[in-house]
Amino acid sequence: MLKKITFLFVYFLLSASYSSAQKTFEFHTYGRVGISSSLDEDKVGARLNLSNQGALGGRLEENDYIELTGISNIHKLLQMKDDAPKIKFQLTTQSFSGNNTFIANDTKTNFVEMFLDITDTLYNIPIHLWVGSKYYRDKNIDMADYWQFNNLTGQGFGLTIGTTTISLIKALVNQDQPGNPYGDSNYDDGRQKHVISLQHRWHLNPNHTLNFMGEYHFTGKDSLTEPQFIVREVSDYGWLLGVMHLYQKDKFTNNASLRVGARIANGPGDDGWSSRSFINFGNPNVRGKYDGAYGINITENFVYDINKKWGLMGYAVFRYAIGATSPVFIADNRPNEKWDLSVGFRPMIYLSDKLQLMLEYNYQMRDFKEYSQGFTGFDPGLGQMNKFTVAPVYVPSGERTLMARPHIRLVYSLALYNDIVRSFGLSQYYEAGNSGNLGHYLGLKSEWWF
Repeated sequence: MLKKITFLFVYFLLSASYSSAQKTFEFHTYGRVGISSSLDEDKVGARLNLSNQGALGGRLEENDYIELTGISNIHKLLQMKDDAPKIKFQLTTQSFSGNNTFIANDTKTNFVEMFLDITDTLYNIPIHLWVGSKYYRDKNIDMADYWQFNNLTGQGFGLTIGTTTISLIKALVNQDQPGNPYGDSNYDDGRQKHVISLQHRWHLNPNHTLNFMGEYHFTGKDSLTEPQFIVREVSDYGWLLGVMHLYQKDKFTNNASLRVGARIANGPGDDGWSSRSFINFGNPNVRGKYDGAYGINITENFVYDINKKWGLMGYAVFRYAIGATSPVFIADNRPNEKWDLSVGFRPMIYLSDKLQLMLEYNYQMRDFKEYSQGFTGFDPGLGQMNKFTVAPVYVPSGERTLMARPHIRLVYSLALYNDIVRSFGLSQYYEAGNSGNLGHYLGLKSEWWF
């Protein structure tokens, strides 16, 4: 399979070079690869953020990862007229290390995008339609690698008329998060979810834009295998409402969002990388439903290229979720309520065009609750992390902007954990076998996108 994928993208790349004048084929990629150490018994560098939070808390210790994207502009290939529909096919692979070390050790690759995209006019109405599997999302908090508002990545379709989009996404949660109540062995075949989404963008003026979103989630009937449930088949539903405000002027951009979801749309669960609302949180009740469950997701993110000497970006993410009222705890150590807060700032100092200094501070607070023995729960307190990073950066393009890439970075991060984090091992740093109240990370990392 990997050889076929490699051949495919070599073909795309050669085709792009051969027909660059017409732009019939395009090749794009995003990736990060490097070497690292935790400086504790010389272990491979482990993420310092709190457990199951993904890159919330800072992304500079993320593991190796590569995306390769090939695009075929079919309207160019068929030499269609300029006023004809614009048609493209897009294919993206996703590669990462399967054993949580370096990508060269155990590379896992899969197709994450495969869709047809058409811009056309029907009955004098301009439309944009895509069908397939797609990274279906909008704004990203780059500092935390967190798609903050409308991440509906999955398989389905989207239809846009003007500034309004309706979409249907189907997600088999068993593939997205095995530890989720809707995706584990309690269900015969995983929990197939259907998400209908309606989004509308309202441009108030050149500087202000509002994005509104509504979602309705539903499932088919699924059989439960655990004896504590009193039903053999169950279906459920959920809903979500959200709004995001975008402010952009000169070199300053700010995004702020608020989402509220209920029942099976109370996500994000601890899926580690996104705000996907269909990864719901908590436990169902004895009927296998999520009556009373809800979740809140609030985000803030700004990027400010202040001048040619320095720039600043920052973010904050607050999440609260609770499962069903009177829940059945279907597994040990699965809480029914959580909240977490992540805050970060990154000043970038431009020492010269090609030599720059990245400084970063991240703070994380996580309410840690566990359910033990199926009868009693305990709340040991708040897990907290303070993390400081110093990273000299070589920028070969010479751009003095926060989002310039490629980067080659020498990264040193120091995390200070409280006793709750250390005692219960609430970080990948401890999961890798490290110890103490201080976490260390030293890495030489590359990152690119084009």
